[in-house]
Amino acid sequence: MTRETNDKALIFLHIPKTAGTTLNRIIEWQYDPRLIFTIDPFRIRATTGRLKTLSEERRRRLRVVRGHMSYGIHECLPQGGAYITMLRDPVARILSSYYFILRRPLHPLYRKLRAKGVGLEDYLEITAQRRNLQTKLVAGAPSVGPCDEHVLETAKQNLTTSFRVVGLSERFQESLLLIGALFGWDIPYYENRKVAKTRPAVDPAMVEMIREHNRYDIELYEFGRKRFEEDLRQNKEAIQQTALLTSSTPIPGKFESFVQSTLGSGRFLVSKVTSIL
Repeated sequence: MTRETNDKALIFLHIPKTAGTTLNRIIEWQYDPRLIFTIDPFRIRATTGRLKTLSEERRRRLRVVRGHMSYGIHECLPQGGAYITMLRDPVARILSSYYFILRRPLHPLYRKLRAKGVGLEDYLEITAQRRNLQTKLVAGAPSVGPCDEHVLETAKQNLTTSFRVVGLSERFQESLLLIGALFGWDIPYYENRKVAKTRPAVDPAMVEMIREHNRYDIELYEFGRKRFEEDLRQNKEAIQQTALLTSSTPIPGKFESFVQSTLGSGRFLVSKVTSIL
């Protein structure tokens, strides 16, 4: 691990529906859960606003800040922050979001989609203000609102200057190995979380509509993909060493899996409770 990443807090900018749940579970095994601040997705108490009100001493002790948030949280961390994020093909991310809502009765949009039989095209209109969400979050722009070339260029600049790792959901294993190599992680055996097994075919015209509505995300994703490929090339040896260590991790049996799952749940709860106190 470099001195830069060791001194700074890890900031995981978790873009919704980009394999962040799995990555979060792995993060919880790398750091003391009492030193993780988790942004509450429901904005009830553990918010970015509340983080800024914590004492400087407590903010300085934090080793991880993570959650659905916009770029810029490093400004309130005295020790600074090293960002990581996962980008996802915009079409796949939108489709994943739509079908995720249809499977979650407690989601705020579930009843509207189910009760009115809202299809994918209608869903795109309902969520029009959240188009190009990846670009807006990485740029530090409001998640609800317009996106333009300036926001896109700001997002690209941020990825270039502030993000230690830009991973890709579609290449999660490689992304995880890259993060592990650069941050010195001991990667445990893991299983992908919240992964849909099957999904209905989508009309090609609908795919093109999604692409058009999210054209800035399309460009940002391609920019991030090129950055990812270059990072893999530059860190090839370190990644290979991390891969060897990871491949030697035995697959846990039923009892070991139960123990690991229980301990993992405990670490998750500790981090959540610590964030709201």
